[in-house]
Amino acid sequence: MPNILIVEDDPHFSSTLVDLLEDNNYQVEAVPSGQEAMARVKRRSFDLVLTDVRIAGPQDGVTALEAIQKIQPNIRSIIMTGYADKEVPVRAARLRADDYLHKPFKLRTLLQALAAVLERETPFRNLFQRVAEAPGQATQRAVRWVFDSQLQKLNTARENCTKELFLLLRANHLEEALAYQVYQSWEQLELEYLGAQSPAQWKSLAQRYENFSQAKAAPESERSVSLANFKQLLAKIMDGRVELVHLFKAVQLLHQPETRRESLEAYSAFHWLWLSSEQQEDPFVGLVIGGYTLTSLRSGDQSQAVRLYEARHELHFARGDLVLCLVSSRETEPLEEQELQSGRARLLERRLNHHFLLYKGFGLTLRRNLPNEGLSPSEAWQRLRPLFLQVREYHAQGKFCGNFSLQEIDCIPGQPLQITRFSEESYCHIHRTRQINNLTAAPEVYEVPRPTAAADQAVLGRILFETIIGANYPDAETRINIRCLGSQQADACLRPYIPRLGPLARPFYLMCQADPGKRYPSLDQAISALDAAIAAPAR
Repeated sequence: MPNILIVEDDPHFSSTLVDLLEDNNYQVEAVPSGQEAMARVKRRSFDLVLTDVRIAGPQDGVTALEAIQKIQPNIRSIIMTGYADKEVPVRAARLRADDYLHKPFKLRTLLQALAAVLERETPFRNLFQRVAEAPGQATQRAVRWVFDSQLQKLNTARENCTKELFLLLRANHLEEALAYQVYQSWEQLELEYLGAQSPAQWKSLAQRYENFSQAKAAPESERSVSLANFKQLLAKIMDGRVELVHLFKAVQLLHQPETRRESLEAYSAFHWLWLSSEQQEDPFVGLVIGGYTLTSLRSGDQSQAVRLYEARHELHFARGDLVLCLVSSRETEPLEEQELQSGRARLLERRLNHHFLLYKGFGLTLRRNLPNEGLSPSEAWQRLRPLFLQVREYHAQGKFCGNFSLQEIDCIPGQPLQITRFSEESYCHIHRTRQINNLTAAPEVYEVPRPTAAADQAVLGRILFETIIGANYPDAETRINIRCLGSQQADACLRPYIPRLGPLARPFYLMCQADPGKRYPSLDQAISALDAAIAAPAR
């Protein structure tokens, strides 16, 4: 459990930080001044110090951090400030603080920054060695590991320089034009670093990295990042989406395309660093995990910790196989354990900082996860309401479907129900081909050529019925009668199910009317009616 020292003289804010961090499994001590912080670090070690700039006493937070670093040189640090002091970022950068947060910030932002800083590894650990021929044994070409002090000095200088640049950009200390020029100077050093091979080159380059803060901004070179790309990168650094560890790979991934294919992590990092959200492709599509190829993203996006992919086995194809991808973290561990213990999923692999779980044959659909006896009306509406809201959002965008079933609704662990494909294509296909055996589309599919909001309302009403009664209909006629509600015969046939529907019987009946004109005027009104029915006291 990481130990955090908070240096903050505002008692209310300090108390808030302590409660937040303790709730997230950190050990925390808080002090109001630099002198008290010094006393604490002399008595025990801390993993990280979180300090405000303006604190009580003769020392400000940056000066206190400098003194703390002399006692605990390896302590990580995050500086907070609510003031636009131009010198503070420079001082913090020279102390090589790990991060810089402007007040006010969201508490979630602080948690993300803490996790990133504490999990950060030295980028060059185990890289200070190289293979060389053993003297006097050239004929045998025996190799041995040789520690090279020049390479170590270069990597240390590069790490310190990059850390300083990152903090200055993170703190928004430089004007955009100057920041771009400074970045270009650093980028030129990085390009030379990638090509340096001899101790003499390493020594010269290490000195230039060490003197970087005094170097003049370089003019744009042919290989430099464009201003548009730099602005995008700068924005991601400032809002915490790009961390220091990403910056060490930034230049190589941009200028050496072949390195993007070295691993999935490299490919993902390139997309994350240099492409806008509109340009980004999913680097997981096409990945082979445990014999399964991830063919397409079914739900979620690259920014989410939980994503679901359709998958196809290399030799034994089974329709409906799905792979759940979990980012390896404390937050996803309980979810993974729950799914594995339930027997719904099995672990394919743990690699690339992700865990991949396999669900066989529609294992994550609402149909597969619905009890045979169905759910109570209140349970059914609690589960289905986010689905109704999702469809309402589609309607606001002018999109309609008119044909989906329990099989097209995903039950992704830890997430609300969601429709995987919302398109009018299948509805229009049924209208054109007159498929009389399809009973999942809205009743008017044979008369109305394109789906409407009313069509989706009828489909959702049927989904509501199935969720309460159970996925397996008692008989085939029931499926047909739902499509004919409003007629005397259909109403009579469905009357035995009314007690099971409880307070939702009336909203269901109106939503599923065979005549679209007799349904609720909008899905919003149907949702309000369902909410009111559940909230009404039982008679």
